[in-house]
Amino acid sequence: MRAPLISDCRGASAVEFSLIAFPFLALLCLILEAGFAFLSQQTLDISVDRAARLLRTGEFQDGANGSEPSERLRRLMCGSRVVFFRCDDVRLDVIRAGSFSGSQIPPAYDSKKQDFLISFGTRFECPEGDDVVAVRAAVPILRPFSFMNIGGQAMAGGRQLLTATAIFRAEPYSGKSCT
Repeated sequence: MRAPLISDCRGASAVEFSLIAFPFLALLCLILEAGFAFLSQQTLDISVDRAARLLRTGEFQDGANGSEPSERLRRLMCGSRVVFFRCDDVRLDVIRAGSFSGSQIPPAYDSKKQDFLISFGTRFECPEGDDVVAVRAAVPILRPFSFMNIGGQAMAGGRQLLTATAIFRAEPYSGKSCT
């Protein structure tokens, strides 16, 4: 009676698939999430580079129109490009210093609360000629598969904080205002 059951191979493919399916789907989800995080970080880096160039050359100050400088810089960062995060969620700090050794870049992430630091995104010091300037931007992105922690600065609600920083010396222009 057992001999027919032992030689019956029907359903073996279904059993093998069930053993392989979960690890395969988990790996696929991890790859998709890592790719999305990578593209989001690249987009943020490019946006911060664009903002740094505008501030470094004085072009940002030339376009002053009386609006809030940090909002205007955020709009210029996102522009008409494809971004992989919400531009309204970007927080910026622009800090001037007299030298490279004197510039202190505040962190954006509070590891205890797993959220933005309360003070981050509140400083915008308009650069003047020959200033050393630090531009730091941070934005939370959605992590749809946050149960697989790939590292980084995890936030509540299945999000992760991305940051980008640019430090540069402004060109020697004078008398330009950001407002």
